[in-house]
This record gives sequence, structure tokens and C-alpha cells, in this order.
Amino acid sequence: MDELKLTVKPDDKTFRVPSGTTLLEALIAGEIMVRSDCGGHGRCGKCTVRFPAGRGSSLSKPDDEEIKLVGPERISSGFRLACRVTVSGDVTVEIPQKSRVTPDVVKKGLPAILSGLHSTGTARSGPISYGIAADIGTTTLAVYLCSMEEGTIIGSTSLRNPQAIFGDDVISRISAVTTDPVTLPRLRKMVVRAIDWAVKALCAPMRISPSAVIGMTAVGNPTMIHLLLGEDPSSIGVYPFSPLFTEDRFLKAGDIGLRFNPEATLRTLPLISGYLGADIVSAALAADLLDAPDGVMLIDVGTNGEIIYRSKNELIATSCATGPAFEGATIRHGMQAASGAIDSFYFDSRENRFKYTTIQHDPTNPKSPSGLCGSGVISTVAELVRTGVITKSGSFNTSLEFPQLRTGNGEAMEFEIVSGEEAQDGKPITLTQNDVRAVQLAKAAMRAGIELLCRQCGVETPICIKLAGAFGSYINKRDALSIGMFPPLPEDLIEVVGNAAGAGAVLALTDHRRFLKSLEISRSTKVFDLASHPEFQETFIGFLSF
Repeated sequence: MDELKLTVKPDDKTFRVPSGTTLLEALIAGEIMVRSDCGGHGRCGKCTVRFPAGRGSSLSKPDDEEIKLVGPERISSGFRLACRVTVSGDVTVEIPQKSRVTPDVVKKGLPAILSGLHSTGTARSGPISYGIAADIGTTTLAVYLCSMEEGTIIGSTSLRNPQAIFGDDVISRISAVTTDPVTLPRLRKMVVRAIDWAVKALCAPMRISPSAVIGMTAVGNPTMIHLLLGEDPSSIGVYPFSPLFTEDRFLKAGDIGLRFNPEATLRTLPLISGYLGADIVSAALAADLLDAPDGVMLIDVGTNGEIIYRSKNELIATSCATGPAFEGATIRHGMQAASGAIDSFYFDSRENRFKYTTIQHDPTNPKSPSGLCGSGVISTVAELVRTGVITKSGSFNTSLEFPQLRTGNGEAMEFEIVSGEEAQDGKPITLTQNDVRAVQLAKAAMRAGIELLCRQCGVETPICIKLAGAFGSYINKRDALSIGMFPPLPEDLIEVVGNAAGAGAVLALTDHRRFLKSLEISRSTKVFDLASHPEFQETFIGFLSF
């Protein structure tokens, strides 16, 4: 394949990329992360870039959707969407600061389940070695920088998994690889460059050289682990959905193209089956599920919901395709849980108006609202259901006279959460009818999985739920219960444990005994096949209503 020269301003960075790739993928290859809240599907408009020389023969022409989102005048001035434009010749591009992914490095605020560990916050002098724990989700990539000697977390960051441009779910990415084998190294390169970018972002404020990172532990669902290692995941996409391997893997970081320290050791935790991966093993490790009492259920909510239950001195696990709505993806104004993300929404009866709160990792530098993270999506839907704006069937109630309820550009109804005057980019933040439907499908799949696993284990409900996942640190339990995500348990029986998969990866990285325990969890967990269960479809449909 022919290569072209891409020059990025104002970085003055030049590198060569294959001709015909999207600009977004080309920038990722150069470790330049551009905002792509919609996963690179041309819906959010956050990846706007500018070609100083305007539109030339080396650029693909904008389609109607891109012109509509960017605006014809700005298109004429050289502005384009990085995810929409493909480049076929040498070109220079300007990346505005607001289009770049800004590392949201958190020096404190560990996963809730690791409250016993304490962040050092600063680097010590002397020969300290560091390690990286990476939770590679279908939608979100979370990376933790740790002190190997102290067994503590120094900082963490997260970003969208750039592989999302090939699809929001694992089946889409498996299909991409099956259709064109050349896609496999492209997908691996994307996640590898994202990890390199995250390592640099974490090391820079601590004045740590990335080469001082000597070890890495990675977890993720089976497809994500296969793609990370450059293994073909095609067998996971067809019956009997078998991965090429389930054992842990041990190799050097450079073997898969990681640059931060090619000699660093890389270890992946073991898998259980084709849809139960190192992420649920890691979460079970962090939750100490092997030693938990019977009746405890751990739910890792992500693009692929994974559920593991402690029953009669054994672990039984299943998975359900919830989709990425719980992580803010596929949502019109969805985003990751970064500063400026709306994480809760409520009606203030005293002031007779709706209000919201936003995540602010750095209170000294607050960000204006820029979208909805997963917990914000759940909170907004739950409050609109409680106030009658959304009916039990999931439709907007047009008989109510709320000025925020209106017809959107696609003629479907939408609800304005934040006005353009308040929003970071000057455009209203809304919840659309399609967003509501995505939440309905996700919560019905989750609830059906819980229900059928309980029936399999001969119980009506678990004695308690440990709730993990990318949005677990922020979700309001009352909101989740009110839309029917979980069985009607008292709130105090639902423990929010945050990113337990990331926490388990930290434990396995810094304590070899914990790593050995992950092997035991993988070997001893029984698989409950939900996809072929004769009652799944009926149960799923029964839980669609709010």
C-alpha cells in the first residue's frame, strides 16, 4: 500500500501513514488522540480539524452528513471531520486544541474497591520501578500507573478505545477482521498506540521516564485480549464461540509494538470462555469472590455485561450483550466520564426546573458541560421516567408542556438537557428518542441475564450485588433500580465498587499471589450459556418497559 506524508500543526510532527485511511486512524497511528465521543461514526462533530490549504484532490469529498454537521461555510474554509475524511496524498492538517483528547490524569481517586491502597501522588527519588495496569474495554480504555515496590497507584487516566471506528461492539470488530485480515494488525496498532499515549500522559506530570515502566498487566474481554495480542478473534464470533486460547499470556511489550519500554514484561490474565474474559476474572479477583458468602453477585457493566454468582461454594458466570449505551457510546451526546461530563440529572421541585451536575476531576479548572457519561445517561432517563416525560413504554410524553421537549432535526422527539449557551461547544446537549431506546435494550439484556442466572442457581434474587464497570463509580443506585436494571433490592444491598476489572489488574500486577489466584478463578468458574437459553428472548422482552 502506498504511503503519504502527514504533517500535523501546531505540533510540527510529520509521519508516514498508508494512503486511503481515515485521518482519524492516521492520527492515532501517530499517537495524536483526537476527540471522538461517538466512536468515530461522524455523529458528534468533536473531531473537527482544518486543512490550511483548503480542500484538495488528496482529500475525499464531504458527504451530506458531514456538511450538515460542520456547516457549508466552515467546510469551504478547510474544516473537516477527522473520522469522515480519507487522505490519498501528502497533506498538512491543523488540530485545534478543543478537538484533542486532553489527558484527564487522576492522581488520587482509586477504584472504590481498592480503598485500602493509597496513591503516592508524587514520584520518589531513587531506583523506583513502575508498572502499568490496563483495562481494555470495548468502549473505554483505563490505564493505571503503579509503583511496583509500594504496590500503590500513582495516577490513572482513561480514553475511548479508538477501535470503535470499526464498530461499537465485539461482533463488529470480529466481522471486520473476518472480512479483511489486514484489519487485525490495524486494530492492534490502534489500541497499542492508545496505551503508549496513556503511559506518556501519566508519566509526564510525575516527571517519570516511560522507560522506567518495567511491567504491564492487561485485562479485557476475550475479543479485546485477542486483538491486543494480534490473535484472530474470528472463532469467537461463530458457534461454539471458542477463543483461540484461554490461558494467561506472558511476553515483552515490544512484541506487540508498544514503545514506552519494549523490554517491559507484559502479562494478560486468563479467560474463561469466548464471552467471559480476563476482565470478569480480574473483577472477581478484586472483589475476592472466591471467599465471598453464597448468594453474592458481581455485575461488571460494560459494552458486554458480565455476571458472576457465588453459589454453593462455586462460581457461575454468564454474559449478555448490553451494548455500549451504559458507557455513553451510541448516545447522541455521549462521552466518557471526563471533566465536563454530566453525571446526574434531577428535577428541583422548589425551583420547578431540571438541574444537572458534572464531573470535575480538577475543581480548580472546571469544565463546562460537554456531554453525558454513562451514569448521566441513566440518571437522565430515570428522572424523565419519574417525572412522566418518558412513558413506561419508553416514548416521550408529548402531552406534557415542557419547553425542553421538542422535535429534533430527524423529526424524532428529543429533550434538551443543557442549552447551547451553557454547553462547552455552544450546541445544546440533548437526550433523543434513539438514546432512550438504546438504554431500554441495554437494561433489558442486563436484567434478563440476572434473572435467568438466578433461576439457574435456584434463587429469586442475590443476597447482594457488587456493581462494577466503567460508570460504577458515579452511578446512582436509585436511578438504576427505578429503570429496572436490577432486581428490586434495598439500595444498601447494592455496593458500587467502581472499575473492579482495573482494580484486579492492579492487584495482579503488584502481587504475584493475587495473579495466581486469578488462575484459580478462571479454572473454577462454570459457564452458563445465556445466548442459547430457550427463555432468554421472552425474558428480555418482558424487561424492556420502564
